[in-house]
Amino acid sequence: MGRIQLLEDRLISKIAAGEVVERPASVVKELVENALDAGASEVGIELEAGGKRRIVVSDDGIGMDRDDALLAFDRHATSKIHSLDDLEHVETLGFRGEALASIAAVARVELRTAARPGEGCLVRIEGGRVKGVEPVSHPRGTRVEMASLFFNVPARRKFLKTPQTELRRSVEVVQGYALANPDVRFTVCHQDRTVVDTLPVAEGSEGLRERIAQLFGMALARELEAIAPEFVTEQEAVTGFVGNPATTRGRRLFVFVNRRLVHDRTVLARFYRTVRDEWRSDEYPALFLFLDLLAEDVDVNVHPRKAEVRFRNLAFVDRVEEALRRTLILARGEEQAPLASPLAPPQVPAAWDGLGGKHRPEAPREAWEPRPATAEAAERSETASPAGPEPAARVPPAEVGHIAQAAFAPIEPRPVALSGRSGQKRPFRLLGQYKGSLILLEGHDGLYLIDQHVAHERLLYERLRRAMAAERTASQTLLTPPILELAPAEAMRLREIAPALEPCGFSLAPLSGNAIAITAIPAVVSIDEAEGMLQSLATAAGEADVDAAAMGRRLLEALAASLACRAAVKIHHPLTVPEMERLVSELFEAEQPYACPHGRPIVLQMTDAELERRFGRR
Repeated sequence: MGRIQLLEDRLISKIAAGEVVERPASVVKELVENALDAGASEVGIELEAGGKRRIVVSDDGIGMDRDDALLAFDRHATSKIHSLDDLEHVETLGFRGEALASIAAVARVELRTAARPGEGCLVRIEGGRVKGVEPVSHPRGTRVEMASLFFNVPARRKFLKTPQTELRRSVEVVQGYALANPDVRFTVCHQDRTVVDTLPVAEGSEGLRERIAQLFGMALARELEAIAPEFVTEQEAVTGFVGNPATTRGRRLFVFVNRRLVHDRTVLARFYRTVRDEWRSDEYPALFLFLDLLAEDVDVNVHPRKAEVRFRNLAFVDRVEEALRRTLILARGEEQAPLASPLAPPQVPAAWDGLGGKHRPEAPREAWEPRPATAEAAERSETASPAGPEPAARVPPAEVGHIAQAAFAPIEPRPVALSGRSGQKRPFRLLGQYKGSLILLEGHDGLYLIDQHVAHERLLYERLRRAMAAERTASQTLLTPPILELAPAEAMRLREIAPALEPCGFSLAPLSGNAIAITAIPAVVSIDEAEGMLQSLATAAGEADVDAAAMGRRLLEALAASLACRAAVKIHHPLTVPEMERLVSELFEAEQPYACPHGRPIVLQMTDAELERRFGRR
């Protein structure tokens, strides 16, 4: 018998299921997509134990008859494509025919569906095997109940997280589809408690803003700038909202392509670059971006979970970038002022005659001739004959003041012996300070530029982190607790990590809905900084970190970085020679002398070879 064998169908189904179903949120995603493809106007989700024990998704879509209900559980059985050409024009959320088969292979499933009210069908499947089919009375639509996820794959089941974490992941999935379908009502219930309940709203910009307010709160919805309608044509549309600088505290970035939530690196990279270009900032505002284009212009079959797409026309991505650029300018409160007439170029006299040159170009009259000192002189100037008045006396060049005075006097270059943590001596020569911002050093291999603010920030950060780690963070109780308006999934995450935040000085009080009150904060931070930290934690990607020690370390580092940034020496601040020497010497003794706590570079090097190349010597 050969070593290569064909796998049996049950094993193949389990392997395929692992690619589609990773956790309860994967089941919710697939079933919600089927409901939306069926034309549902209401989608209800019920969960137990975060979905690990039970998931129910019901809709009022078109439903199925008995034959279709049975066939739907076969692998690659679908009603959404029929040929290879259809794959190039996919307009539905699902199309591969793998969802129900994969779910049924690793769980116990009951499907109740009816194409006409009262004439329904019940299908029971356990571990990929059909256990029964019978008629049942059911309203028009479909109801899928899944129980005991991964009951027959214990190795996968033990990797599931806590019920709260799995619930939060499922709610994040529903939030995405609720944003893409504002005319559909979504409800999520967990252990008989309603977690999400969105009312249907009208389509369009204002309807979408209302749906955002339902999920994330009215405070965020008011801070959003709509993308101009000029980017909507018959063939494609770029719509949505971009937040103003006040929305940079939380990471809320949503990109939809034909109502499919995707994590497209191409579009997000353009967004990041545009923010850096227009705002000169590495803090990104909220983004709710909806891209609609012809189905044949986008490939949705490039990722197993359909989380990425590929645009066939990159010129469309350029238009998306232009829409984002214009909206970012408006969101920041900037608008180009129209000019009545072009500005005349400034008339400035020549600053330098060259080495020993005697010829000085004739300077413009307005720049060099003194104004009349008295009213009589002004009158004589106005009544002078057109033939030409007597030329006014020129002011000698030596008596004219400099156009710009030096704000930071140069210092005498002097050698500075620096040694890093390795103890190896590195001789530098201190050249001086550039505009009160950069410290210039001459090394044996080039010119070194040190940002004095971020260098001092790094030193303060390491000192504060060591000092704060030695004692419990002091807390201050707030007389008027600020209220955080969060999305359902964000509120769940913050409630989940609340116990781990208490040793760090935070105290939170859950309110009705998804609001949370901040009743106490660390004594070393302001209220605005505390709100920013909590919103960043609430919107952070990945699993919730509920370990008290790990959470304490993360917050300690955030607190130290915030304090260090505020206390560090600012730019445009002149330093004395001893101050620069001490700062640079201590910097090279630091744990990380090349980047500040926020990731910005501290030291830039311009090598001799680079300088020679720029001057055309190489």
